Amino acid sequence: MNFLNNGKSDDDTWISAADMMAGLMMIFLFISILYIQNISKYFDAVSDVRDEICNDLTSEFSPDVERWNMTICEGGLLIRFQSDSNFESASADLSTDFKLLLDEFIPRLFNVIWKYKNSVSELRIEGHTDSTVRSWDTPYSGYIYNTRLSQDRSRNVLSYALGMPVILTNEHFLNWSFSNLTAHGMSSSDLIMFENQEVYDKSRRVEFRIKTQAEAKLLNLVTELKRNETTR
Repeated sequence: MNFLNNGKSDDDTWISAADMMAGLMMIFLFISILYIQNISKYFDAVSDVRDEICNDLTSEFSPDVERWNMTICEGGLLIRFQSDSNFESASADLSTDFKLLLDEFIPRLFNVIWKYKNSVSELRIEGHTDSTVRSWDTPYSGYIYNTRLSQDRSRNVLSYALGMPVILTNEHFLNWSFSNLTAHGMSSSDLIMFENQEVYDKSRRVEFRIKTQAEAKLLNLVTELKRNETTR
């Protein structure tokens, strides 16, 4: 006699387990749908904000494209300056011409950015070099040298911008900059290529790259989704 028999058959137990698994699958499916909806929402938000900022940057600076040798929103939400005359040769010192350019450019850029101050998470000043190295350098030491040069150049642009009276005397611009304006030396890590060949004069450049709050939220959502997938 089986005194432990509670009146439920093995089939009943299996059905209960199957129901439980089906319920868990429905929960996971519901969570996945929520994530997809959130990701889709932030994709739309990123696209909308980027389009609005690009339109305003283009409207503001398109008359200056040729004389400043610049591009607007090509390859991202950024303004790119491509000129060997921006710095002294093999130096991080800003040229006189580049200082005059920045004197015009920076205040107008900040006026555009300020319109989207609650949507912009970072304004990055990026210094880029080409892949050439000095004759006595190894590939390693050449890359390190270019890293240092590009870092010094981007930092000098940031320092010059913050030292402008129009920025320095504007408490709102200055406080925003302390939290959101950054300088990055990219060395030769992001070369400009054409038909698998480096375009050296275009690789040597300074970029003002804008990142939005929506992009940061989207990245966090994707990271969290991947984390949840690995723990299942």
